[in-house]
Amino acid sequence: MTTPDQPVRAKTFQRSTVALLSGLGVFGASSFILLGLAGRELGPALSAPLAVAWTTVNALGVGLFMPVEQEVSRLMAARRAGGLAPPRLGHVGRYLVGGFITIALVSAVASDWIAATLFAGQRDIVWITACALMAVGVEYFVRGSLSGYGLFVRYGGQLLIDGVARIGLALVVFFGPWQSAAAYGTVLVVAPLAATVLTISVAAANWLRAAPTTAHSGSIAPLVLTSTTSQLLANSGPLAIAALASAAQQADAGRFVAAVTVGRIPLFLFAAIQAVFLPTLSGLVARSDVGAFRQTFRTAWLATLALGVFGTAGVAVLGPWVMRLIYGPEFAVARVDITLIGASGALFMLAQAFAQALLAHRADMLVFIGWTVGLAATVAALLLPLDLTTRVAVALCVGAAASGVVLAVVHRSTVAEWEHNIAGRNT
Repeated sequence: MTTPDQPVRAKTFQRSTVALLSGLGVFGASSFILLGLAGRELGPALSAPLAVAWTTVNALGVGLFMPVEQEVSRLMAARRAGGLAPPRLGHVGRYLVGGFITIALVSAVASDWIAATLFAGQRDIVWITACALMAVGVEYFVRGSLSGYGLFVRYGGQLLIDGVARIGLALVVFFGPWQSAAAYGTVLVVAPLAATVLTISVAAANWLRAAPTTAHSGSIAPLVLTSTTSQLLANSGPLAIAALASAAQQADAGRFVAAVTVGRIPLFLFAAIQAVFLPTLSGLVARSDVGAFRQTFRTAWLATLALGVFGTAGVAVLGPWVMRLIYGPEFAVARVDITLIGASGALFMLAQAFAQALLAHRADMLVFIGWTVGLAATVAALLLPLDLTTRVAVALCVGAAASGVVLAVVHRSTVAEWEHNIAGRNT
C-alpha cells in the first residue's frame, strides 16, 4: 500500500487560504456578472426565472451536497493523519445517486407545477436547474477529495475555473443570438462540470482505490440535517420577508433580498476558511493532538472574527452605495438594515467556526441542535414590534447569535471531554 502523505498541519490553513480566496473572488464576481448580463439583456421580468434558478442551485445545492464534501473531506483527512488505509465512500456514493434520482423524479412528476410556481411557466428552466444541482453534487464530491487530500491550491483552482467559465459563457450568451433565460441557465450546468473535470486529482483517486476500509464511515443523514438547518437559518431572511410582506410591501421585500446579497459578501468569503478548517481539524482529532487543535481553532476563529468585524464595517459604510451601483437607484435601503444584515452574517460565520470544530469530532447531531435553536430564536424575534425590514434584519442577528452561543458551549464541553479521555489513555 502506498504510504499516505504527511497529515495536513495547522500552518496549511494559513498558506492555503490565499489560493482559496483568489478562487472565491473570481467565483463570487461571476455570479454578479452572470445575473447582471442577463438582467441587462432580458430585463427584470424575463431574467427572473434565471435569478430563481441561481438561488435554488445555491441554496438547495449547498443544503443537499455540502455534506458530501464535508464527509469525504473529514474521512480522508482523518485516515491520512493516522497513516491508515483510505476510507470506503460507498455510503456517500449511494447518497449522491439517491439524490440525483430524487431530483430527476421530482422534476419529471412536478415539472408543470414547479415551472408555473417558480419559473414563469418555463419547463426548460426546471430541467436546467435539476441538471445544475446534479453538476454541483459531483463538484462537491471532488472538492471533498481535494481538501481531504490536502490539495487546497487545486481546490481554489476549481473555484477559479468555475468562475472564469461562468463569466466567459455568460459573455458568449450575451453577445450571441439566443436572448433567453434558458441560454444563461445552461451556464449553471456547464461551468461546474468543466471545473470538476479539469481539477480531479489522479493521486487522490488512486489513494482512495487502494484497499479502502469502512472505519469511521456511516450514515450521511446527520450531516444532511446539519447542512439543511444551517442553510435554512442562513436564508431565513428572504424567506421571512417573502412570507410577511403585504402587497404594498413587495418593493421593500425586493430591496431587502437585494440587500442580503450585498450584506452577506463577507460570509461568502468565509468559505475560504471553512474549506481548510474541517479537514485540518479532523486530522488533528485523529492524531489526538490537543495543543495543535486548540491553536488551529483559535487562529481560524480570530481570522473569522476579523473578517466579520471588518466586513460588517465595510457593509455599513459602502453597502448603500454598492446597492445603487449594482441594482440601480430604485434599490435604496436603510443603512441600519444593511448593517444589521452584515452583522448577522458575521455572527453566523462565528457560529459556523464552532460548528466545523464539532463536525471534526463527528458531533453532527449536536451541531443540528445548535442550528435548530437558532431557527427557533429567529422565528421568535420576528414577533418584535419593529418595521418589517428592520424586524427581519434583527431576527437574523438574534438567530445567528443564539446558534453561536449554543455551539460555543457544546464545543467547549466536547473539547474538554476529548482532552480528558486522551489524558486518561496516557496515564
